[in-house]
Amino acid sequence: MTLLTPLALLAGLAIPAIILLYMLKKRTRPQTVSSIMLWLRLERLNIPALRLSRLLRSLLLALQILVALVLVLALARPVVTVIGGVSRTSVIIIDTSMSMAVAEKGGTRLELAKDQVRAMIRGKAPGDRLALIAMGEEAVVVSGFNVNAATLLQALDRIQVDSARANLDAALALAENMAKAEGGAHVILFSAGCFSSFARLPEADFSFVAVGGAEVGNLLLEDVVADGEQVYVSVYNNGTRPLAAQVEVRDAAGVPVGRRGVELPPGERKVLVWRNLPQSSWYKAVLISADDQVALDNEFYALTRSDRPRRLLLVSAGNLFLERGLLLFPRLTVSRVAPEAYTPEMAELYDVFVLDGFLPGELPAAPVLVFDPPHPNPHFGTGPPVQISALRPLPHPLMTYADFSEVSIGFGKTVVGGSGLLESDRGLLASEYQQQGCPLVVFGFAVQAGDLPLRPAFPILLRNILERFTGHSQPPVPLKFGQAVPGGDVSLLPAGASEPLTAGTRLRAGVYVYRSPEGEQTVAVNAPVVTDSLAARRELETAAGSVAGTLSVAKTPLLWPLLLVALVLVALEWGVDNYGS
Repeated sequence: MTLLTPLALLAGLAIPAIILLYMLKKRTRPQTVSSIMLWLRLERLNIPALRLSRLLRSLLLALQILVALVLVLALARPVVTVIGGVSRTSVIIIDTSMSMAVAEKGGTRLELAKDQVRAMIRGKAPGDRLALIAMGEEAVVVSGFNVNAATLLQALDRIQVDSARANLDAALALAENMAKAEGGAHVILFSAGCFSSFARLPEADFSFVAVGGAEVGNLLLEDVVADGEQVYVSVYNNGTRPLAAQVEVRDAAGVPVGRRGVELPPGERKVLVWRNLPQSSWYKAVLISADDQVALDNEFYALTRSDRPRRLLLVSAGNLFLERGLLLFPRLTVSRVAPEAYTPEMAELYDVFVLDGFLPGELPAAPVLVFDPPHPNPHFGTGPPVQISALRPLPHPLMTYADFSEVSIGFGKTVVGGSGLLESDRGLLASEYQQQGCPLVVFGFAVQAGDLPLRPAFPILLRNILERFTGHSQPPVPLKFGQAVPGGDVSLLPAGASEPLTAGTRLRAGVYVYRSPEGEQTVAVNAPVVTDSLAARRELETAAGSVAGTLSVAKTPLLWPLLLVALVLVALEWGVDNYGS
């Protein structure tokens, strides 16, 4: 039981007052006399200032005290947690994707889910065993099965939003294994349901608690590129209604250097460009809107690039999508030649090469991006063309913010070895190699083999690759939003601070100086970016059909039952006072 207004218990101070008044009450008994004239005079002469009678056992007093206790408890507004469908052993999965950062009435979705789990922990029987799983891009056991409520509550407090999307299949597989190890346990999922269908339900008993509403207003800062004196800010609406906001750009000193308004309908994006900005080592973009329901994606940090113009050679028989994509980068001077016109001497004239459906006998000693390589070829292993039915991006720095959830590829060639970027049900479709000390990135399909050029992932993917090629992308470091600061011989200082963060501190968005035995590096850390709809779903889609939320976790108020009890006690008191002995 929980008290919503515990300060109301101070009203219980009225109970000692009732007892005191009862002790001051004069007790008399009926007596027939001939005259009371002399008694009246005697009473006037002997009335004391205060007379306290000995407290005797009285049913009337007991009823009055009970009425006062019930009314005081009613003022404190007690509620009882009612949990349906929960067994004595349960595995609780809590979604930690960006969809849980949406602010609803009473807090964010994650806070609302944690409140319900907190009520379950406090309301469980002493022998009930609960386990907690945080479901982000990876499923993590936050607490194994435990009967200690304090330990479970401490583990629950550590859960926070840390991923763009939730990996439901991994979380369910983990929960199912834990349930089997306990000889069967109930699996409970708390989520907004903002993910695609999952493979199957666990064999254990399963319940789904839908958190959040179907209407969401949110603009997010999808990406920020600081290129010398220019800043490009991409704003996207992944809510369910049109929304207006102000986008402000601040320099490393926190001084605003630009501000513009933007209004977008759902599913639309807009790129804002600021030019001739004052010199700064990094910029921060801030989105300001009173109606925006997600705070985490309203700021984005970008380090400034100051590279010299680079010369890029595109070897292609003609690819309008690829040419236009490369022209988006103003510091690249793009030239194009047909494959039959390429000569080995050109390898000395350009800094970066993009090869479309072509590979020379000898690769240039420079960064090379390849689309649709010939099969076979002498440089790396490939497979024959196959039909592609599914795509899955792999955790690689070049895939950062590249959303392939809606990208489809018709045909492609598998590639062998390297560091995988993209895979399908047939094998690797893209990989990164090292050749002659330079990066070689290979995509086993043509740009025109699907709808990739029409998706936002295409320019983001090109930007990631070309930044790596020009030598101005950040070298990969083990830092991401929400992770604990590493200890040991590594230190992390927020920009402008003199003291490093304490090991174990959770990283938030910002610019940090990363110091390790290998050297010092400035790193921008941003919240996860997701362009999927944030509208909560009341049903989960599976291969076998839909699953509606079946678990009810609610707080039942006891106000009216307590008032009814008080009314019954008052009626009983009245009966005792008038007809009792």
